[in-house]
Parts: sequence; C-alpha cells; structure tokens
Amino acid sequence: MIPGVPIIRRLRRKPYAALILWMAVAGVLGAALLMVRLLVVAPAQNRLAQAEASWMAARQRIAQRLEAKEARKHLTGILNALPGHRDFAQLPLALSEVARRDRVSMPDLSYALEKPHAGGFAKAVLKGSVSGRYEDLRRFIHHLETADGFLFVEDLDVSQRGTKKGEMVTFQITVSTYVREGATQRVPARAVMP
Repeated sequence: MIPGVPIIRRLRRKPYAALILWMAVAGVLGAALLMVRLLVVAPAQNRLAQAEASWMAARQRIAQRLEAKEARKHLTGILNALPGHRDFAQLPLALSEVARRDRVSMPDLSYALEKPHAGGFAKAVLKGSVSGRYEDLRRFIHHLETADGFLFVEDLDVSQRGTKKGEMVTFQITVSTYVREGATQRVPARAVMP
C-alpha cells in the first residue's frame, strides 16, 4: 500500500471531504496565478514604466525645443530692432528733437561706442546736460523710457538752481543703447542661436 493513502481515504469520508478537492484546485490556480504574475505581468509593468519614462523625456525635449525656438524668434526681433551704425548717427538728433518738443534744453550731447562684443553688437553711451522745468524734464525722461528703440536711462545726476517752483533744474543724463556692427543688415533668425 501507498503510505498516506489511508489518510486520504479517511479524509474523503469526513463531512469536509468535498472541500479538499476545492482547496487543491485553489492551490493549483494560486500557483498558476503566481507564475503568470512573475513571468508575464512583472516584466510587462517594467516595460510600461520604461516606455512612460522615455515618453516623458521626449515630451520634455520637445517642450525645450519649442521654448528655444520661441526665444530665438523673440531675440531675433529684438536684435533686428537695434539700430545700425547709419541709424545710430541719427539718434543724437532725435534726442535733441524730443528735448526741443518737451521744452527742455540739451546743449551738449556726446556719445561713445564701446568695443564690439561677440555677435557684432556694441554698446553706445550718450551723455549730456539737460535743463528745464521739472514738469518738462519729467515728460522728457518719460518719452526716453517709452521710446520705440532700446534706450536705457543709466544715470541721472540732478542739481537744482533756485528753490522756487517753476525754476530751472539741471542734470547730467547718461543714456545707452546697443548698435549692430556693419551696415543696416538684418539678423537672420538662424544666425542668432545654433
């Protein structure tokens, strides 16, 4: 006789004998489920996680390229708005015209161009004394700051003559801008950023 067979026969005669068969089936199904989980589902989940990570990395690269393209477009617009050497020669005249229109005196205006930076752009600094009534000077500075070109008021050194309202105020102003080197050629969009 096979050892353990009498035990199985005795268990089959008991009232819970039908449960033994179901427990064996549940055990086999549980083992099959565990094998499927280990051999099929776990590798598939790993592949899914890797695919999601590469997808997110690709989305980030695309977003960065779109942002770089947009920045390149904006930078090209800004660089093309800068005056060339020929256009810059008219800037002191334009400043004098704005001063005259705002009833401000601007008798001496000097300018200097710094050494060109990489990329072919040089900083131009304009200095001079400006005098007029406070209201007129305020309007003049506002017009400089809101001009279409890129003018930056770098320094104002104010000295006042008199103390009564409406008397003349004099200050030294330093205005700067950037100038494109060479002729009035425009910067192509591809030349700005590689």
